Amino acid sequence: MWEKLSRYFTGRGFHEVNLNRDGMRLFYIAPDQSADPIWMIDDSAVESLSREQYERYLTTIRGIFAKQGYETVNVLTLFLTSRINACREIGEGTAYWIVDREYGRLIVYENQPEDFLGIRSVIENNLHFGGHSRNAEGAQTDLNNSNLRSESRETLLSRDAVGRVSTGQKSTYMAERERQRRVVAERRSHKFAGVSVVTFTLIAINLIIFLLTDLFSVTSIVEWGQMSWATVFEHGGYYRLFTCMFLHYGISHVGGNMIALYAFGDVLERQMSRVRYLILYIGAGLGASVVSCFYYHYFTDYDPNSAGASGAIYGLMGALLMMLILRPEMRRREYGMRFVVFIVYLIYSMVTAEGNVNVAAHCGGLVFGVILFLILDWVGGRRRRKWQRKVNE
Repeated sequence: MWEKLSRYFTGRGFHEVNLNRDGMRLFYIAPDQSADPIWMIDDSAVESLSREQYERYLTTIRGIFAKQGYETVNVLTLFLTSRINACREIGEGTAYWIVDREYGRLIVYENQPEDFLGIRSVIENNLHFGGHSRNAEGAQTDLNNSNLRSESRETLLSRDAVGRVSTGQKSTYMAERERQRRVVAERRSHKFAGVSVVTFTLIAINLIIFLLTDLFSVTSIVEWGQMSWATVFEHGGYYRLFTCMFLHYGISHVGGNMIALYAFGDVLERQMSRVRYLILYIGAGLGASVVSCFYYHYFTDYDPNSAGASGAIYGLMGALLMMLILRPEMRRREYGMRFVVFIVYLIYSMVTAEGNVNVAAHCGGLVFGVILFLILDWVGGRRRRKWQRKVNE
């Protein structure tokens, strides 16, 4: 099984990191900004592996990928051994599976991932007993059987239960309760791995400020934050280049922008790291503001007040277009509704462009979005390529 899995990972495009340790192999695949390492440990390594050593190795593995710019690192430990109880103690609280060599079964406990990159079926189909497991008596058992998966069912200990035990036992119960609390906290944190946190935060900030300015009529916020070239260049209000990105004139203005922000931002944030996505959004918004000021100052006699997130959103549109051009796999995905929103937003901008729409800011944001995406994508790709060369040496 050890060699079969190694050949499978290599043939499927996984890369290997040399851990310089007998009985351990680390394969990974990283299609976007997240890395999915699979850490294989066999009998010889398990025999001398302690819980502390295991945690240090795991921290090192996560740190290796985090230093290369991968925001999400999902490690699955794959024990190939017959030392089931030892592996449970070592891996408790982390993501791990056990391939029991003695009975030819794959053990996936209830609090563990149901699948990981589709390798569960590969392991099951290559076990000696036709993809089935065997219980302690050697009888075949379907892996989906609830009896097998209930072995690891955990219930948090209540405070009353802890108070009723003796003093000697209380420390043991408290340690177990704290361990279980960490497991639950870690499990909950993974729920946000695929959530567009930055996009939803930006939408919330825009909506809160709009409610303050429109519903509660706090007009001083608009007067203080909106932008014109005179307030920026002549009066030194450079902060307005930033604050104008979070102000809007009317419900249709903020509504259209927030729908577009979610449609484009959700895709980009899932493909980029959150830090780079935020740099792209803020950078494109600032670029749009600067272009707008220069345009109205040097090419017109008009000095309008401007506000809105559309400059930054056009930056996201430019970045998304470049992503679709540079990454063919993106074009094969189901993003039909996003393109509908894209077309509608363009038509909306052109129809309402007479008089009250800052076309210069839109064009500036689009250009800055393209430039920033190319720079950020090049920096991220360069770091990954450099690291990959070191790994393959």
